[in-house]
Amino acid sequence: MAYNLAQKILNDDKTIITNMSSVLSNINTLSICNIHTADISVDLYVASQVGTDITTTGVQAAEAEAVSTSSVVLNVDQVVPTDDVLKDEIVYKSDGTIFGTATATADATPDTVTFGGGLTTAIANDDFLFTGTRYYILKGVNVPANTTLVLEQNELRVDPDTYTMYIKSSNASGNIDVIIRK
Repeated sequence: MAYNLAQKILNDDKTIITNMSSVLSNINTLSICNIHTADISVDLYVASQVGTDITTTGVQAAEAEAVSTSSVVLNVDQVVPTDDVLKDEIVYKSDGTIFGTATATADATPDTVTFGGGLTTAIANDDFLFTGTRYYILKGVNVPANTTLVLEQNELRVDPDTYTMYIKSSNASGNIDVIIRK
């Protein structure tokens, strides 16, 4: 059995498990190794990348923005935008139309969401922002210090054209190694 992917998780931000398209639909095992000296809580999930399976973020546009190929900083309200919810996510309108990909958020006055690549669809004042629905494989699972958790293929098969896989560590330095075998 060969290693098809090895990746170090270096912080407590959500992290896309890279190069998944070649292995996501045919994983034999996924190992999550806690390389820290203390327990770490782990989230492992997939997020839909299609406009027919979206969930509201609660974040609402506080202004209108036109279609643009340049970076757009959108003022928002209702819910404070966070990187965990929006950064690097495709952002949709309620009908599944793509606005663009969020590249940053700011909890400031006003709160903002940045679309670094611009907007493919205009945003109207009061439009809510939606992202792909998340499906958790692991949620808050404790991995003891110096321990490896191994998930098998029947727990991991997902369509790489429909989902992106993320992992999140409770440790500020990440301290997780991920190995996928195909």
